[in-house]
Amino acid sequence: AGEMFDNVLAQAGKEGLGKSTWPPGFAALAIDPLYAPGILTVGSIEYQAGRTKEAMKLFMTLTTLPEDVEDLGIIIDKAGDFLLDQDDYKNALALYSAAEEAYPQVALYYIGSGYCLGKLGRYEESVEKYRHADALEPDNYKHLNDLGYSLFEAGKYDEAEKVLQR
Repeated sequence: AGEMFDNVLAQAGKEGLGKSTWPPGFAALAIDPLYAPGILTVGSIEYQAGRTKEAMKLFMTLTTLPEDVEDLGIIIDKAGDFLLDQDDYKNALALYSAAEEAYPQVALYYIGSGYCLGKLGRYEESVEKYRHADALEPDNYKHLNDLGYSLFEAGKYDEAEKVLQR
């Protein structure tokens, strides 16, 4: 506890206490355990250290934060992208699915889920996620591209062509 206190004081710039040995994300979480950028940083470090359960617990915490947290959508998507970069489609799907449930009006999370489902070979479910995103943001051409590709993967070539022509 004393070391933790000294580290926080050192982070605050108090002289004579030495430099903090904590990585920035860990120090931020010691000060505010619900600081979204810190959760993303520490979750990524935990994952890279092989502590997947701890990382996922942190990443899932992001889906419990109030939706008015600054840049929350971007941060959740960065956590999902991090998992996708690790080819961890199941955990990325779990994160995006939890985000969908918590913030059902955000198309980005359905796009993430759709991508994961496609990578897992669950094409019909992927199509439904992309359809939902398109319904939320019908003027977003990126969703149409994703929906069209997902329809193609599902073997629905005629419908894929129509969607892509839109």
